[in-house]
Order: sequence, then C-alpha cells, then structure tokens
Amino acid sequence: MSVAIHTEKREELSSLERVVLALQYKKPDRVPAAPLVCGASSRVLGYSYDRWSQDAEVATASLLAAQDLIGFDGFLTLVDLSVEAEDFGQEVIFPERSTALPNFDNPFIKTAEEYNKVKKVDPRTSRRMSTVIEVVRGLAAARGKEVPVMGFVYGPLGVLSQIRGHSELFKDIIRHPERVLEAVRTINESLVEYALAQVEVGATAIVLDPLYSSASVLRKETWIKFEAEIFKSVADAIRDTGTPVIVHNCGGGVYFDAVQEYINPIAVSHAYPAYGSANWEEHAANWGKKVVTIGVADPAKVGHEFSQEQVLEDSRQQIETFKVAEGGFILSTGCEFPPNGNLLSAATMVKAAKLYGRY
Repeated sequence: MSVAIHTEKREELSSLERVVLALQYKKPDRVPAAPLVCGASSRVLGYSYDRWSQDAEVATASLLAAQDLIGFDGFLTLVDLSVEAEDFGQEVIFPERSTALPNFDNPFIKTAEEYNKVKKVDPRTSRRMSTVIEVVRGLAAARGKEVPVMGFVYGPLGVLSQIRGHSELFKDIIRHPERVLEAVRTINESLVEYALAQVEVGATAIVLDPLYSSASVLRKETWIKFEAEIFKSVADAIRDTGTPVIVHNCGGGVYFDAVQEYINPIAVSHAYPAYGSANWEEHAANWGKKVVTIGVADPAKVGHEFSQEQVLEDSRQQIETFKVAEGGFILSTGCEFPPNGNLLSAATMVKAAKLYGRY
C-alpha cells in the first residue's frame, strides 16, 4: 500500500492517510473511526433496501451521502452475504426494508448428489458481483484519494452454505467431504477473479470474510481443511497486486492463529475476543501488536440500545483498551452497523474518536 502522507502544518489528516498509518502501527493524528455503515446508508437518501441492494448507482450515491453525513473513515462494500450465492444460481429474497437473503425453501443444491451443479462464473458479468464491482468503481472514482474503499468477498464455504443451507452443508462435510471440497474449490476460482476485479477498479484493500473460522461455527481443523487451505489463494492473489488483505469475522472465538497462518491479513475486523482470550483486555494483550484491530463495538447495542452518552463511553473504553496496540486500532462496530439502526450513533462513534483518540 503506497500512499504519500503529508503531515507538516496540517491539523487533520485525510481518512485515507489516517487509516494507512493505523494499518502500519504508525500513530496518525487520531484513532480512525469506521463504523460499518453499509445497508444503513440506504436511508440517508431515502431508498428502499431492495433497490439499494441491486442498483450500483443508488448504492454508491447512498454510501457517499452517508460518509458526508457521518464522517466515517472508510467505505466497506458489503451488500449482503447472498451476493455471490445468487450468481452461482441461488434464488434470493429481497425485502423492501431489510437485508437480502437466500430462499432456503428452494436451495440451489437440494441433495448431496447436486454439488456438481456448481460451476465457475464470471464476476465481471454476473448480476450481483458485477454490481458490487461497480460500487467499488464509483466510490474509488468519487472519493478514493481521500477515503479508503474496502472491497468485500465472502469466503467459499460461506457461499456454499448459502446455496445448500447451513445444516445440510454441515452434514455433508461429514458424509460427503470430497463433494463439498470440489464445490468449494470451484467457487474459490471465481472468488479470486472477483477480488482482483475489485482491485482493478480501485479498491484500497479487500476484506475477506471467512465466517466459519470461529469456534461458534466449526472446529479449527475442519475450517482449515474445508476453507482455509483453499481460500488462501484469494488472499495471495490480492497481495500479489500490492493490495492489503483484511479479514472480517463476527463469529465468536475467531481462530486468530489459523487466520494469520493461512490468510495473513494486515488487520482483522471482529466482534468478539479471539479464541483463547477471555476478554478484550486479554485479547488486546495477546493480539494487539500482532495484527491491527478493527472493532469492537456491539452493533446491536450501539445501533439500537445505547444513548449517545453511552455510545461515547463505550467508544472511549475501547480506545483505552487498545492503547496497548500502539496505533494499530480502528474504532468500528464488530459487524455491520444495523441497517435500521440509529445513524446518529455512528456519527457519535466518530465524535468519540476525535474526543478520546488523539495521539
């Protein structure tokens, strides 16, 4: 990541400069604040969620307006976790005011004998992945020199779960492992191209989401076999372009050691302490200086429950906890800011970074 940073006679850095420094453990002017305002941006310009989810121009305009309103330090182009699945053939439901989801009453893979239906697709021309590529392009063109634009790719095992169904996939991992692995490999081939396409149109970094790399979902050995060893090629392809890799995982007890071994991200966005860490203080001591932390506010509490005073205090506590990281901390929600959450609270997180996060 090569970004010229000019700090002389400047009170404030740009968001891009601020985040780049944090990702290098070089203390910027203040802690960057990037609550993961994705679908919630649809409300800024008054668009329905289903239109926001499927229209690149609408999503781009909404995200830009949200950044103007809130002042966050980075765009994340997470639309929903069914983006890749639809392009592989899964029927998707688009609620007017909520996140799109697969129609699990009509899975693309209905039986264990149908894994061979999974075929490689071209993300540059398939309906939904190409839409996300265009959102990245639009954000990068409009504001990429000032605000980092983070592309997003869901892991191949997660994509497969969206077109088979979680419970059936977990059974098949035991009963038909080779069929599952072959489908994961096929999906992964397309994900390499999807990630590279986002880099080509201007993504500052790519966020990979290996959701099942957490104790709340799979055993570590199972995740390594069925995703990590395969998904590694996506991370390697991104890094080969000189683009940073970030991991997002909002599962409980993320296997940080295995994620570092196979994906080796520059930062991890997460909602809970790493597997083996009892609390945030222990996590910060164990991992704060090994990989940059992005998080760790509870999105439901921040978006729906907390007063603005509570958001300020919660943010302050997180900044204090991660001072041990010596600059390697980005204040954020641990998962996507609730699509129907209080946008004032996202702005308050940015305010907290300015109040309490000065270096």
